[in-house]
Amino acid sequence: MDFNRLASLASAHAEARAIQVALKLGIFEAIARRPLDADELAGDIGCDRRAAALIANALVALELLLKHEDRFTLSAAAQRFLIRASPQYLGGMNLFDEAIFPLWSRLEDSIRSGAPARTPDMFQQRPEETARFIRAMDSLVRARGDAVWLAENLDHSQIRALADVGGGPGTYLVELMRRRPQLRGAILDLPATLAVAREILSERAADIAPRIELIEYDYNRHEMPSGFDAVLLSNIIHSEDVQANRAMLGRCYRGLGPGGIVIIKDHIMNAALTEPAAGAIFSLYLLLTTPGRDYSFDEVAQWLREAGFGDIRCRPLPAPPFSSSIVTARKG
Repeated sequence: MDFNRLASLASAHAEARAIQVALKLGIFEAIARRPLDADELAGDIGCDRRAAALIANALVALELLLKHEDRFTLSAAAQRFLIRASPQYLGGMNLFDEAIFPLWSRLEDSIRSGAPARTPDMFQQRPEETARFIRAMDSLVRARGDAVWLAENLDHSQIRALADVGGGPGTYLVELMRRRPQLRGAILDLPATLAVAREILSERAADIAPRIELIEYDYNRHEMPSGFDAVLLSNIIHSEDVQANRAMLGRCYRGLGPGGIVIIKDHIMNAALTEPAAGAIFSLYLLLTTPGRDYSFDEVAQWLREAGFGDIRCRPLPAPPFSSSIVTARKG
């Protein structure tokens, strides 16, 4: 690693904060309406002219804005990922990162104690926190394309009824059900999350929503409802510790009928827990907010075998843009 790479890593918080604050101030939305100079931008977003010019110039340096004759316009990347109307809007995830940014100041404390920097509650205590978290997960998946890839590459031809456990906004389930009109699906999640899921489904999947059952469910406490021949656990196991994941997969096994399949989509790490790099870094996020981390394939396969599953397989998603894998297993 050379100096430039190390210096870039060490100062990346500045770039992240510039993007987060630009989203909060509405800079991208303002410039999307028409090209603006610094004075006009400051007036549109209600900020100081000098400061507005500084952040706009920084966004040009980050290749999110273009500047010509002192007027700013959006880059293709900003138009694609940072405008709310875009189907690949990533801003929901950026704004979630902004909301939890203060937790990073407590990383040292969490590393010393091993305890999260906030009480792990899956952001269920306040409606605004729940909405921000669930919309962030939806935003990330849609922007990167995870759900589309899964729907196009997972063999789901024999699945008749799918339980999306901890499914949040149902982003994966909707993509699968668009391709399979006969597929019956359900989102199994906590009450506050399901309230946000209803809103998102009505906004973007009104044609699919009547086919999706919303079931109040706590995967750490409740036995899985019967009647499903497949269970999807997308980005779930990383939020829980080893004991909870063992118990969760046991519930999945008991709930599925013979031949039922469990599908785990997550960062699946190498045995050293260092690759993929995105998973190793993400484990620090998890340290701050959950009792979990990202796990290796060997660990996940062991839990599946202990639960009774067989035919355990792992398929990495293509990188870039992805950094996760699909693990599947079948009940005998």
